[in-house]
Amino acid sequence: MTKKNDIRLVLMSATADITRYKEYFRDIGRGERVEVIAIPSSPRTRIFQRKVLYLEQIADILEMNSESLSTKYCSGVYADADAGLNPDVYQLIHKLLLHIHQNDPDIEKSILVFLPTYYALEQQWIRLLFSSDFKVHILHRSIDTDEALQTMKVSKSCRKVILATNIAESSVTIPGVAYVIDSCRSLQVYWDSIRKTEAAGLVWVSKSQAEQRKGRTGRTCDGQIYRLVTGPFYKSFDDHEHPAILRLSLREQVLMVCCAESRAMNDPNVLLQKVLDPPNSDVIQDALDSLVQIQALVKPTSPRGRYEPTFYGCLLNSLPLSFDASVLTLKFGEVGALHEGILLSIMLDIQPLPILQPFGHQALCKMFRDNYFDESGKLQVGKKEATLIGNLCAFQFWQRMFKDMYRLEYLKNVVSTQEATASHPSISKPEEVWCAFHNLVPGALNNISEIYDDVMSTLHRFRPSFLGKINPPMYLQPSEFHHACLHHEVLEIEDMNSLLLEAENPHLDSQMKCAATPYVSPTDFGAALTVVILQTLIKEMKTQLAEDKKVSCREQVPGYVKQAFESEMCVFFVRGSCTRGDTCPFSHSSRARKPVCMFFLTLQGCRNGNSCSFSHDSGSLKSSSMTSGICSQEDKATSVCCKKLLPAGGDGYILVMNDKNLQFSCKLCHYYDPSKIVACTPGLHSVEPDLVTNGILILQNVADPSHLIIGGEHKLPVPWAKLQRVLWFADFDSDESINEKVLLQKFFENIAIKTLSETLSNLQVILIMNNTKFVHLQVDRLARECFFFLSESFMFDEATLGWFTDTPSYPNGMQVSAPVAYLFNMHPPTSIQFGDYPAELRKGLRKC
Repeated sequence: MTKKNDIRLVLMSATADITRYKEYFRDIGRGERVEVIAIPSSPRTRIFQRKVLYLEQIADILEMNSESLSTKYCSGVYADADAGLNPDVYQLIHKLLLHIHQNDPDIEKSILVFLPTYYALEQQWIRLLFSSDFKVHILHRSIDTDEALQTMKVSKSCRKVILATNIAESSVTIPGVAYVIDSCRSLQVYWDSIRKTEAAGLVWVSKSQAEQRKGRTGRTCDGQIYRLVTGPFYKSFDDHEHPAILRLSLREQVLMVCCAESRAMNDPNVLLQKVLDPPNSDVIQDALDSLVQIQALVKPTSPRGRYEPTFYGCLLNSLPLSFDASVLTLKFGEVGALHEGILLSIMLDIQPLPILQPFGHQALCKMFRDNYFDESGKLQVGKKEATLIGNLCAFQFWQRMFKDMYRLEYLKNVVSTQEATASHPSISKPEEVWCAFHNLVPGALNNISEIYDDVMSTLHRFRPSFLGKINPPMYLQPSEFHHACLHHEVLEIEDMNSLLLEAENPHLDSQMKCAATPYVSPTDFGAALTVVILQTLIKEMKTQLAEDKKVSCREQVPGYVKQAFESEMCVFFVRGSCTRGDTCPFSHSSRARKPVCMFFLTLQGCRNGNSCSFSHDSGSLKSSSMTSGICSQEDKATSVCCKKLLPAGGDGYILVMNDKNLQFSCKLCHYYDPSKIVACTPGLHSVEPDLVTNGILILQNVADPSHLIIGGEHKLPVPWAKLQRVLWFADFDSDESINEKVLLQKFFENIAIKTLSETLSNLQVILIMNNTKFVHLQVDRLARECFFFLSESFMFDEATLGWFTDTPSYPNGMQVSAPVAYLFNMHPPTSIQFGDYPAELRKGLRKC
């Protein structure tokens, strides 16, 4: 593929409709053709058989009444019937499980049961809870799949039963499955235009999905598949599932098309009509109108014009998040809570979340969450918002406690060995133990960290204006935060009974837990402020969506005249239950303004749609906007940036490192006292007489930052306590690119060790480098691993302070490629939590 760029490869499941794909690419061009290549299965000495049974055969096996099977278990005769699950279906599955177990003595043969929702999994699990014949496992996106699969070992004493949603159709391979019970239902996500949010509903699977589920067995032994529909009912299924492009709002897809650089592709009205399943043109237009409303697109000014993306639209399209999560991230950035906004937005998109959710134990799930955020206080928080804030606090607790402890130990190791490793060593086992001790999922925490870095990288490539000033993460406050793990708490027997704890659950089997609860108090990590910001921004987003309706329904009523002081409609009167009559302070007129629906303005949204007694119209929604309206790009560099690099008042000293030809230091002398500037070069150079005359202090041949900062090879000519700025001028040549990251890592590690050991609270680190290089080298992450957090960044004024030799890359679209000054502040770990570590560092340095 890398050598022949004229080949396009499409990988698809064996159940895909290959004929449609071939037909779609029929007119691809002269001299081109479509070939279908079947990838053979791995060679096996034996071909195992698969037998499919429907309700008719199941009724015979279980000796059930075979009359009205479709009505009882499928709510109808054909696939247009309601796909809901009634108690009879759960009972039927339970009978089937018992029948299989009693008639097949080989208990190593596992049973896989497909159910559509988390609630359905719970209902079936409850029926199996007290059975000693089965070991039940759960596969659902809210549960860490890798961990769940690791626990699925073949048991010699009981049969393994896996209850799974459609995640088990193709995402995972489960060994030893001999039986599949297929409820033939699935959960399908669609765009609810009334609630202005994505919703989900139960649907019947397609025949291709059923075949995919069938393929989960018959791999290592003969398999049997029980489909809980009748044969005729199954025949009425669609051959393939309904395409997602016909079910979604298409805002994300339309924006992506509009942001395409090619003029042949960036018109959604044209391009989307050429896809395999073209969406309705009205849906495309609704998406365009919505994107114009939030200022992600600019409407064409002429009939032949096209919708053009704004900077805000291009940035939304580039973030590695869903559409709504991207909008929320940028709004948080606008109000100065960027770190919290990114994390909350990621948690909107992913599963599992950091806080452990023991399946089937709702009381225990709530207890685990309350240890990080208890919403039962003064704040009125919705369930979904409370879950997000709780998991945010859990992530912050992990950073503040475990990660900071690890970072500190790593720096101590650097001091003792005088060496930095290319990457931090693996900490998987200690992390697993610590997370289990505090009811956290390590895989989820690390997944969030990786996505966080990706989001930050995108922001630094585009440089929105709010990157100019970044507040530190709220979990750094209060600085005296302390948590001491108490004795290992073991759940008492009566607690186990009250919570219906399963004896063999790996997270609940008399595991020792930290008893120092709550781990995070309501006053820690700025949780209360984050709740207020989240609620306000969600209202703002919902209001923007509601404003798509230019005129509210009430204003379309003939004869309606808007009054200056109009009473809200009495909700009780609408329901026929108002007893106040003429004394009621609310209006009993059908034309009165409805009160605002508070559920509509939450993450969950209002479930009542048009039948809601309250208003969903933008005219009734009072927007308390926190943001300026649209995310704009940073302004170009000006000479003002020079003042931001200098200590206030002109009292402190400046240390300039990696200034190869001393050009930058020479320029800096025009704006600051030269006698208070110490310039370091990585090599030996002839020094200009002007620099000597000005009194600038010059140290040459400082190639390794550790030699100056914590080593003895070079001695700083001024006390470190007088330093207020350390500037690293990262202007690398192309042949030095291999060593860039190693040098920067060494620089941050050594300056962190120096700052922490001598408590240099006024020292600020400033990095000057090309923003694309900043992203490529993951400098933000390198700094955070050494307790430095980016507080400010701005375009570097080359005309005033010297030109970069570092070759900039050519940015795409509205991305930026230019030298930027990055200002970092140290936020040291608390000595209350980690002891007198400055003394330990000083002791280690004296031994070097």
